[in-house]
Order: sequence, then structure tokens, then C-alpha cells
Amino acid sequence: MVTIKDVAKKAGVSVATVSAVINKDSDVKVSDRLSKKVISAVSELNYRPNRIARALSKKENPMIAYVVPTIRNEFFSQIGHYIENFAFEKKYGVYLCNTHSRIERSDLYLNNLIENRVGGVIVTLTWEIMTSNFIENLLEADIPVVGMAGARKRDDIDTVLIDDQEGSFKAVEYLIKNNKSNIAFVGVEESKTTEIRYSGYKKALKENNLKLDKDLVSIQKDFDREDGYQAAEELIENNGSIDAIFVYNDVMASGVIDYLNYKKIKIPDEVAVIGYDNSVASYTNPKLSTMDLPKYKIAEKTMELLFRRIDNGGSDSYQTHLIHPKLVIRETT
Repeated sequence: MVTIKDVAKKAGVSVATVSAVINKDSDVKVSDRLSKKVISAVSELNYRPNRIARALSKKENPMIAYVVPTIRNEFFSQIGHYIENFAFEKKYGVYLCNTHSRIERSDLYLNNLIENRVGGVIVTLTWEIMTSNFIENLLEADIPVVGMAGARKRDDIDTVLIDDQEGSFKAVEYLIKNNKSNIAFVGVEESKTTEIRYSGYKKALKENNLKLDKDLVSIQKDFDREDGYQAAEELIENNGSIDAIFVYNDVMASGVIDYLNYKKIKIPDEVAVIGYDNSVASYTNPKLSTMDLPKYKIAEKTMELLFRRIDNGGSDSYQTHLIHPKLVIRETT
């Protein structure tokens, strides 16, 4: 691989001169004659500067990090698509960091991101992030951080939150208004988001004079399709009176639909289903009614806040931006 020393030797100049020519924002002045020699040598040798090495020397790196529990969650992968596009427009790349809710993974990413002097970090404020010093260490390293799409907030960073209580309340109230009264809830264990969506579920029941039945609540270990299938199986076998199921996310809801179809339970006549996030809702059979979380808008606002910090530093007060879910009616309700 061609190095900066090879370019200097070819051009007959010092490494410092080559560096000054390559780094256009350098304060070092180089004559036109020497600049042309360096440019010619760079072209002949097809030299490509090491961007990370340059970034480390200038204490910055044209990369940002996207830290999420898992990209297997369609919601995070779809937001990641938009974040990468916005980053590309700014001539930044994106590191993807899946924590899988494990502190040892978040610690590894933390060290790597600081060592590589990333320009900024977008992170979902999950428990492994909040219970470690992930945010504190990034801020101490002067790396801007924005919390995105989680159920938690902090006072020392900008945050884009989803009003999950409002969203779940709307979903359950819609079911009630459509003559559903035995409504089950499917969530995920050790999940703050589940807690908040469950609170909206309970609020809708209470305000519509329906009794909370904990036998209609299923909390699963993960948020995959298989977990949704298992939840539906447990609920239907143990509670034959269920006429609707409100589900933590669309992927789990697709598993609920799989089970109902397998048992030849008519959707929505016998059991209605509403998902949450609008990630795979149009791919199910029948098509899933869901709470839409506007991924483009979430990514746009998150990147706006992040690059405000990258470009202007941390002098402004921190913002919390609230995203309001919207009910999308399809074939399962």
C-alpha cells in the first residue's frame, strides 16, 4: 500500500509538505511549484490518505455511530436507512453498533468509538446504555450524543422520544370503540418501552370502564415473530374470550397473525390485531393495522440535532423532541 512517505520521496519533498498539500485546511503555506509536484506524485502513485489517521491528528472523524439493541428489529433497520442517507449528504459515514442488550458489547463499542474519534453518536437509551457510563464517557471525550426512539431521556443530551403512552392508548381505544372488550396485551420483558405502552393500554381500559385482566397480558423474552406466535398460542388457549390483541411491535404481531391463521381464527371478525411501528405491517396476510412511527421524521430530527452539536458545539440548551404515533387502519381491525 502506498504511504505518505512514498509520495514525499516521489515528489522530492518532506512528509510535512505532502501533509500540508493534502490537508487543504492546513495553515502551512506551500508554494505552487511544490504543490504541483506533490499532486503529480499523488496521482501517479494513486495515493489515498488514511482518513482515520488524519481524523485522529485533527481530533475529528467524518463518521458517526448508530448504536441500537439490534438491527434485526425492522424499526431500527429502517431508521438506519434514513440516517445513512442523511449522513451521506453531509459526507459522513456510519458505524453500526448492535449491543444486543449486553453491557460487554456496549463497552467494546464505547472504547472503539472514542479511540476513533467519531464525530457524533446516535444511541437508543436502552437499559445497558443507561446503567453503564456509556453516555458520560462519550461526553467527557467531547463527542456529541443524541438519544433516539427509546423510552428514556436524559438532561445532558438531546433526545428524540416517541409518545408511546399516547400511541398505545389510541390503539386500544380504537379497538374498544369497535366493540372489542376482551383485549390482550403482548409485550417484552425488561423493556421500558413495554412498561410505557402497557400504561397506555391500562389507561384506555380504565377510561372506557373495562376491567384489567392480567390473564390477558403476555410478556415475552424477545420481540421476534416466534415470540408473537408463542404469545398468541398461550393467550388463545388459556382465554377463549379474547376478541383483540394489541402487540408490542409489527414483527411480533406478524407471529400473532400466523397463529390465528393456523388455528383458522377469523381476523378481525373473531380476533382483531393491532401492531406498533408500521415496519412490516403491509407484508402480513391480512395486512396489519398498526401505530405508525414516522421513521424518516425520526431520523431527520435526530440528525438535525446531532449535526447542530457537531457544527456548533454544546453551547445551546438540550432539546427533547416528541414524536406522536398515528393509527393506520388496515385489514386486521
